[in-house]
Amino acid sequence: MSRIRAWIAITMLLAAIAPAAGQQQRHILTSDHLRVLHWPEQAELGELARRTGTEALTRLERMLGVRLDGRVDVYIVRSQAEFDELTGLQNKPWIVGRALPGAMRVVIKPMGPQRLPPLLAHELAHVMLDLRMGEKAYVLPRWLHEGIAKYAADDFDAADRQVIAEAALADKLLTLDELEPAFDGDREQVALAYAQSYALVAYLSDITPARGIGPLLDQLAEGRDMRLALGLVFGRPVPEMEAEWLEGLRTDYLSEVTPPLFEALIGAAFVIAFLIAWVVIRRRSARIRERMLYEEQMREEYGEMPPELQGADPAADLQIHDDRGPIID
Repeated sequence: MSRIRAWIAITMLLAAIAPAAGQQQRHILTSDHLRVLHWPEQAELGELARRTGTEALTRLERMLGVRLDGRVDVYIVRSQAEFDELTGLQNKPWIVGRALPGAMRVVIKPMGPQRLPPLLAHELAHVMLDLRMGEKAYVLPRWLHEGIAKYAADDFDAADRQVIAEAALADKLLTLDELEPAFDGDREQVALAYAQSYALVAYLSDITPARGIGPLLDQLAEGRDMRLALGLVFGRPVPEMEAEWLEGLRTDYLSEVTPPLFEALIGAAFVIAFLIAWVVIRRRSARIRERMLYEEQMREEYGEMPPELQGADPAADLQIHDDRGPIID
């Protein structure tokens, strides 16, 4: 009996130890202000995140005029469930990165080495922007937060240009007042909101390159309404700036979906030339068929070709006859 109890005890002990032994631990890479937590098979991605993330933090400190004293944790996950757990949210499947500034945490899904650096810089920008604003971080609208993050990370690619171009072509560009609610729309609306937010921040930054977007953040932190803050910082009527920005989107990005005028004219010329050639060939073929039918009728009626038609070249004959067909003398 004691031997049976011993076997039961050993079996239970092994059952308890086996899962723990089989569990993998995240690997950790660190720098002065960054800690990257990744799974063993993500070693190369983890090292890339540590290196490019550290560079992004240095750049963001300088751009936003803020110093990071603590450390940001970057988690690279394996699954959607893990992504949701670490962010504390039920995320839509197409969301691949999320920043939690209050927790000094960034969570990203695994991706290619070309895509990771700008995405990580984008999410770190959210953390640094909240650090810059402090207790007033809540006053920033979503479009400004996302626009600054994309601008700071230089996160604007061909897909962004394409979505703006298509909206411009369909006359569906978002106005300043439509930007914020668009982030709660469908995937296409959200993509357009992100792209236009970047474009608006870039436009505002170019108005006063020496000061950038910082003075606008200061005005908002003091409790100014967005339109009032824009007018005070840039010294121009907001409707005028908005119209200029939207017109710039139409003229700058339509080439993404429409060819330049010269190329369009060349293309149209080729199409017209093709149509003319097609019509000429069809008419020529019709004349030849008509002549051949006439000759066949002559053979049936006379038993042979009439002397005046023998040796005639149908193609040459066509050169002197009009559209009414062969002339019978």
